[in-house]
Amino acid sequence: MIRQRFSKVLLVAPDNCPRRLAAEYEYVKHLPALNRLFPVIFDFKPDLILFDYEYVKTDIERIVRRLRVNPFYNKTKICCYKLKPHTDTDDLLKAIGVNYFIYPENLVTDPGTEKGSIFTAILDASLMRVLAKVAQ
Repeated sequence: MIRQRFSKVLLVAPDNCPRRLAAEYEYVKHLPALNRLFPVIFDFKPDLILFDYEYVKTDIERIVRRLRVNPFYNKTKICCYKLKPHTDTDDLLKAIGVNYFIYPENLVTDPGTEKGSIFTAILDASLMRVLAKVAQ
């Protein structure tokens, strides 16, 4: 379970992600171009990389393997936002180094319960709501 807030988050998502996302949160850097991923990681040194699975689906296995093999990157936490769980894919990604998965149902909380989501420890709830809207 995640118990810390991350001071630097790299959001790898399509360009239709709201620009205000990175502007409002100083600890979030939005990266819409996959070809700049590793130079940006090297410069920004994020604590967490949040991938939109639908955006990087074809390259995610290669990216995660490269992150985990390199000692400079291997301490960085990796989170993957997916629209729905898929056992085989999720198990493979977990095995090669993805630390956390976020699904839309994780972002929904009952107003009557005081259920603490592990993802509020990563990012503010308002940021997660914006991500949920972008993915749909």
